[in-house]
Amino acid sequence: MEKVKPTIKGKLVLDSAEDKAFLLYAMRNFKDAVEYAHSLMRKGLKRNKIERILTSRILKNKWYSVSAFKKAKLYRDKPYLKLRRPQLFSVGSENENGNRNIRFDSTNMVRIKIPSTTGRHRWITAKAQFGKEQIPIVNELVNPSFPYSAGVSLKNNEFKLYVNIPLELYVKHMEKKSDAKIVGYIAGFDFNPDRINMVIIDSQGIIRDIQNEDFPEVTSPGFPKEKSETIRREKLAKLVKYARNHGVKYYAVEKLSKPKPEGCRNAKRKISKMALKQFI
Repeated sequence: MEKVKPTIKGKLVLDSAEDKAFLLYAMRNFKDAVEYAHSLMRKGLKRNKIERILTSRILKNKWYSVSAFKKAKLYRDKPYLKLRRPQLFSVGSENENGNRNIRFDSTNMVRIKIPSTTGRHRWITAKAQFGKEQIPIVNELVNPSFPYSAGVSLKNNEFKLYVNIPLELYVKHMEKKSDAKIVGYIAGFDFNPDRINMVIIDSQGIIRDIQNEDFPEVTSPGFPKEKSETIRREKLAKLVKYARNHGVKYYAVEKLSKPKPEGCRNAKRKISKMALKQFI
C-alpha cells in the first residue's frame, strides 16, 4: 500500500539577491534534470544509469539526482515532458532522519544546499513563513527523528516551500476532536470535474448522511486555473470539516485514473478539467 504523506506549505523569503540567484540556478538545473531523466527513462535506461548521468552532467549532487528521477517517474506515461516552472526537490531517505539537502534550523529558518561543479557545495539560508497552526509541525522538523521530503517552487515571482511529512505527525497536530457523540463513521468521496459527492456510513454500512458541493464555474471556458484549484480545495476542506464534526474518523478515496474525454465538446471540456491528483 502506498503511504500517504500530507503536505504543508509555506513561503520562502530570501533577503540576499545573490542567494536568490543561486537558488533559481539550482531550480532551473533540477527542472532540466527531471526532463532529461524522463527522456532517458523513455529510452529504456535503468535507474542507476540515469542517476549517474544526472549527477555528472547536470546536478552535481547524487541525492538531488535521486529526487529528480523520482519526480520524472510521475510523468512516465507522457511521451514528452516540458515543465513550465523551475523547481527543486529533495526526497527523504528511509535510512536516515531529516533531509540531506533542505534542513530546518528553526521554525522560521531553513537551509538549502546549492551544488557546485567543484564539489564544494554552498548552503544558503532563507526565512520560512508557515501558518500558525503549522508551526508545531515545523518545530518537529528542526531535529527530526524521521525522514521528510521537501521542495521549492516558484509562483508569481515568489518562492514557495512545501514539505511532505508522515501522516502520523500530521494527525498528531492537526486532528481535532469531533463534536459528535458517536465517532468511528467512514466518509467516502466521489470526485467529478464540477462537484464532490460525500457519503457517510457507520461501521455496519448504514448510510448516515450525504453531502454534495458543486462548483460548475471551474469548467467554464477560460476560467483561471489557479482560482479553480483554490475553489476545489475550499470545497473539499468544507466537506472534511463537516464529516469530522459529524462523527467521521476514517476517510476513503478511490485512487482513480483520469477518464478519457468522450461525448460532445462540452462534455470533453468538463472531463479535461478533472483534477484527480489534486483531490487525492
